[in-house]
Amino acid sequence: MKFKIPSIILGILLLAASFCFGHGDEDVSEDVEAVKSTGYWIYNDLDQGFAEAEKTGEPLLIVFR
Repeated sequence: MKFKIPSIILGILLLAASFCFGHGDEDVSEDVEAVKSTGYWIYNDLDQGFAEAEKTGEPLLIVFR
């Protein structure tokens, strides 16, 4: 009971901050298009990724989602 009022105030402040700063979806979508247009990002093609890593001699980062 002692922390009920401060918790409510903190919740309201966090909610207000999330509305102020937004989500940045536009920035992310522009970045995705820029990366895809350069051909640098290999998505959903493991064989091409291994071939590129072997050709350049650089390590391969695989992200499982």
